[in-house]
Amino acid sequence: MNRTRIVSRLPELLNAEKRRFWTRKAVERARARRHGQRGAQVARGAVLTGSGTYVLGRGSRVKEDARIFVAAGATLRLGEGAAIGIRNIINVADSVTIGDRARLSWDCQILDTDFHAVLDDDGKPFPMTKAVVIGEHVLVGARAMILKGVTIGDGAVVAAGSVVTKDVPAHAIVAGNPARQIGHAADWR
Repeated sequence: MNRTRIVSRLPELLNAEKRRFWTRKAVERARARRHGQRGAQVARGAVLTGSGTYVLGRGSRVKEDARIFVAAGATLRLGEGAAIGIRNIINVADSVTIGDRARLSWDCQILDTDFHAVLDDDGKPFPMTKAVVIGEHVLVGARAMILKGVTIGDGAVVAAGSVVTKDVPAHAIVAGNPARQIGHAADWR
């Protein structure tokens, strides 16, 4: 195909690209509506399973290849404008809440359960599940892991590869395994 022909077809090609873009957005919204959520987007390849409750806020997004399981009686709440990143794994046995405008990067994991009973020296079981709460406008870096019982305060930043086992104060920057505070974040963009 010569250059003149390509240039003459440019408006047609751009229109086709726009149609593909808007078609993809419509399909993502339809996938979210299948889970009873209007105004949210669930990308192609994302898998939402389990008989628990999904509450996806307006403008929230579950990106490609995310795997989410919500057990019977459990609830996943995703705030307005929040995003679950590519290839994230979220297992909910009790409750996971992700606040408005929070962002999870790729390959993150959130687990509110141990999946098995752990016994103390007296043979008494430790609690197997405990809710996870991620505040508003929180940034979670790639491959971070957030474990049961953790609350992350508003505006906090979790560095890539961190393993969060304890609560994180608002506007804190945490990193490491286990994650510990290394700074303070006034804001992030």
